[in-house]
Amino acid sequence: MADTDADGFEVIGVTPATVLKGGTLSAGGGLLLQVRSAIQRLGDGQVLEVQSAEPAVKEELAAWSRLTGNQMLADLDAGDHTRYFIRKGASGVPREKPDWGIKLPRRPGGRLDMRDWFVGRLGDVPEEAPAYLGFVPRGAVREPGMPEFPYTLNRRPEVWADNIADLYEQATAQQWNASTDIAWDSLPRLPDDVERAVCQVMTFLAENEYAALYIPSRFLPRINAQYTEVVLFLATVINDEARHIEAFTKRAVANGGGLQYSASLTEWSLHSLLVQEDYFQSSFLLHVLGEGTFLDLLDFLARFAPDPVTADVVRRARQDEGRHVAYGIAHVREQLRADPTKSEALVTAAEERSAVLQATTGANPMVMEALAIISGGGSLPEQMARGVEAVRALFNDMHEYRVRRMLQLGLDEATAQKISRLHTPNFM
Repeated sequence: MADTDADGFEVIGVTPATVLKGGTLSAGGGLLLQVRSAIQRLGDGQVLEVQSAEPAVKEELAAWSRLTGNQMLADLDAGDHTRYFIRKGASGVPREKPDWGIKLPRRPGGRLDMRDWFVGRLGDVPEEAPAYLGFVPRGAVREPGMPEFPYTLNRRPEVWADNIADLYEQATAQQWNASTDIAWDSLPRLPDDVERAVCQVMTFLAENEYAALYIPSRFLPRINAQYTEVVLFLATVINDEARHIEAFTKRAVANGGGLQYSASLTEWSLHSLLVQEDYFQSSFLLHVLGEGTFLDLLDFLARFAPDPVTADVVRRARQDEGRHVAYGIAHVREQLRADPTKSEALVTAAEERSAVLQATTGANPMVMEALAIISGGGSLPEQMARGVEAVRALFNDMHEYRVRRMLQLGLDEATAQKISRLHTPNFM
């Protein structure tokens, strides 16, 4: 004779998809948490068997099943425990199943890179991501009824770069500490005019890096978390800029000098970057033009640095900035390949920024003097003359390299030349 429940439901022939052994756990003591997780792993219509030695769970399991759209089929006395059979319903329960059994390959030495995780559900980067996924990690199975998040960048081309995983690996591998990795105790005493020039340049560098920190910080909460690689990389950019501000500030005050002067041009230039609302244009103006030009400035300072400590600081910062520029180039290039007409928006952005700065003076004279003193080796007339020539050559190099970077984006020569000449004399 077949075993039946109180309503005569026949359970012989029902094969549970999985069995949960609850022992003496109470419903509130963890059993319901296990039941909920076990049910979520089942397909619609599959049956979960719960074995429990705690008599009080019967009514709580039945009530939980009704509330969650599942069906309690039967409860059978098995001597020292009771067997409960719950059929998974289709209401309010995810239909998808998470990945299981996909093991990522290891690199030599057991290394596991971000670029190795593009498999299974995690590797499925959507072209467009709904805002209601919120902070659900890509690849996880979501429960229905989640809130919509205030993301505005919900399409992959808006933020993606084909080198993003590699750039993230480089960023995490090349982190440095501005307190312990710089040989501050080896900083030599410099002539006052040279030390003052270094302090002025460090003030200027730190000021620009505040903008480079704040701008990606503004866009970060707008990017859909399904594009996690971009989010994590931008977090490293923010960390880099924080470290640069720290290092430049320390260099300005470490040798008996101090932070020097800020110019109105610098603040207006950086303000025009900060208020940019379009991520595509912002990425171009900041990462390609601004930080690209900053690369050339840091290279110049590394070559002419009056002491090895200053040279070390700017070389380390330049290595970080190179990653930021690489992201900007790859990101903007990907968008231009998909829609070449977007180049018009880049010209417009450069023109609008140039118009904002028309009312300001030209290049920051205090910074120009400081650069001439550093590259000339001092403030004597013959040293200044040599330094001014070096700074003039720097501006020519900056223009040439800006054009080259824009040609890498796919812009034509005339457009690249026009945008480069519109770029702010503030460097960033």
